[in-house]
Amino acid sequence: MNLGLYSYTAAAIAYGFFFVLLLFSWRGSLQGKLLVIVIGISMAWAIISTTISINNSSFYSAYQTLEILRYIAWYIFLIKLFDSAETTNPSYRQFVHRALLICVGFASFLLVNETFVISDSPMPGIIGHMFLALAGLAIIEQLLRNTSIRHRWAIKYLFIGAGGIFAFDFYLYAEAFLFRTINYELWETRGIIHFVAVPFLIIASARNKNWSLNVFVSRDIVLNTTAIFGGGIYLLIMATTGYYLREVGGSWGRLNQAVFFSLAVALLASVLFSGQLRAQLRVFLGKHFYKNKYDYRREWLNLTDKLSDKSQPQDRYELVITALANAVDARGGGLWLRDEQSGYRNVAAWNIDNVNTTEPDIDSLIQFMNDRGYIINLAEIESHANEYQHLKLPQWINELARPWLIVPLFGLESLIGFILLTNPLVNRQINWEDRDLLKTAARQISSHLTVLMTSDALAEAKQFEVFTRLSAYMVHDLKNIATELEMVARNAGKHMSNPAFIEDAFETVENAASDINRLLEQLRNRQIQTEKKTLVNLADFLEQIIQNRKNQQPVPTLSVRSHNCFVIAEKDRLYNVLGHLIDNAQQATDDDGHIEIILHSENDMHIIDIRDDGCGMETTFIQNRLFKPFDTTKGNAGMGIGMYESREFIRLLDGDIYVQSTPKKGTTISLHIPSTQAPEGSASMYIDTVKTGIILNRYGQ
Repeated sequence: MNLGLYSYTAAAIAYGFFFVLLLFSWRGSLQGKLLVIVIGISMAWAIISTTISINNSSFYSAYQTLEILRYIAWYIFLIKLFDSAETTNPSYRQFVHRALLICVGFASFLLVNETFVISDSPMPGIIGHMFLALAGLAIIEQLLRNTSIRHRWAIKYLFIGAGGIFAFDFYLYAEAFLFRTINYELWETRGIIHFVAVPFLIIASARNKNWSLNVFVSRDIVLNTTAIFGGGIYLLIMATTGYYLREVGGSWGRLNQAVFFSLAVALLASVLFSGQLRAQLRVFLGKHFYKNKYDYRREWLNLTDKLSDKSQPQDRYELVITALANAVDARGGGLWLRDEQSGYRNVAAWNIDNVNTTEPDIDSLIQFMNDRGYIINLAEIESHANEYQHLKLPQWINELARPWLIVPLFGLESLIGFILLTNPLVNRQINWEDRDLLKTAARQISSHLTVLMTSDALAEAKQFEVFTRLSAYMVHDLKNIATELEMVARNAGKHMSNPAFIEDAFETVENAASDINRLLEQLRNRQIQTEKKTLVNLADFLEQIIQNRKNQQPVPTLSVRSHNCFVIAEKDRLYNVLGHLIDNAQQATDDDGHIEIILHSENDMHIIDIRDDGCGMETTFIQNRLFKPFDTTKGNAGMGIGMYESREFIRLLDGDIYVQSTPKKGTTISLHIPSTQAPEGSASMYIDTVKTGIILNRYGQ
């Protein structure tokens, strides 16, 4: 079976079909025309390969020519996809043009130089074709890396199709380089690779009718491409040396080759992953090939991503140090922030020891940064003495390993801190461009730190607020307990000989002690503990509350229009809420006035209306102050949280409080509480008898 005949025939048919499709959907863009040329040359190459596969060597020269022309066509098409990047980033135009010139120039050299024809002189031709395949992979890699994510869906099939072709070619010629001859079985399989790649190219063409890609080329394109080509050339040299060792090494030749090549690959890996080498290469390329030293878009995005990265296990202040250090390739640093009491304190360190010394506001370093706002380059203080007049560095800076830069951090008005960077990867001069980048980054970091410090202050204030509100609620409850005990003391002289009074007094004291212990437990746990909810009959509950307040004028009247009004609630808190609202109505109404409490139901909602004809309230007071905590009109006699606590409790029952009032005419407070269906026979079981305040009911004041 002649696999090459069938595989290249299939590839020729696939390319021919694609070529016809492109002709019938002619693309006016330059990229579309170039794609037609690429597919046309590939179709002719596949046809010639078919004839080669049946041992027709007369077409071998044409095969070699089309092989190289196919690479040239692919290079031109792929590099022209960078047109949008050249438009938005003019500084890359020179690089793209040089890359195209080098690739096409080398391919043309192979085309006209007979020494690189594979059949006559294998090794030079194989090496040349390896370089062609490697160049194609490098271009594909850069397109993939620099195409925006939202446009990647349209171009990814081009990467798969063309990338697969170049990858297989590199594998084919790399193996040929190692064994000094082309593997004919792999060469026959090559047609299948092209046949499989064509559908991917068709999909990519359908999705990109004008091939206007959103390609953004970062400065790393030169760095990565240089690394790829450098690594490829290095491996070629090492493979050649290894081959030489095998040939002259006798019986140890293959072992020498394997050991040498393994060590060479390990060395290449260590070099490629060396941060210091990459930093040096980045500085060299930025210095000699670019107008600007930094890719500011990339630097800004990296800084923003670093500051907002919550996935890293680092401390949030340590993240700030690394974000600034990465911009200038520093390997260590520390952050100092202003402490309002003692000065500037070291709050975080990265790859350096913490400094326990605090820098006071009057220190020379702090004064210099406040006055000048300079980024201090510690390596040039002696050589630029005029710029650093009156600056005296603290002793602890000299004790650090390779201190480098001090970057001040300014808030809205003054210095909030500074970052000290140490141990740079590359020794380099700090010019105005470095300083501008660091100043811009420092402003972003200052804003970020201000947010962090403000958040900490708010969290601390919130804790105090919770504690204060809890204390206020407790003081309010303690006031009620104190009132009950005061009533016992007042009536003790009159009713000391009454056994019933003694029994009720002890019961009241026992209840007061229980309430005080509950409040103390809440204070220890810093949260309000709720009692167990029970089923309460509102009619009986209201009647008992009114009985307990009949000695205070005017005495409320109760009108029950709906019976069997049950709710599930904490009875003591519900008693306090209703008692507080009735007490407010009595205080707002003259002794000869009238207070009416009406209980009725509407639409599965029990409603308690507390109506009085007292002094009333202004609408603005109801809207702005009535339910505002700690706002009272009673002076020292009130806490200002009664109405707020009442509304919050009713809302916990899924109800609400509504207020209607007219100055000098009276007020109606309506409590809407969702109804609860009482179980059969539960009326007598759950009727609540309120013990609190029984002294007031039986013995008066």
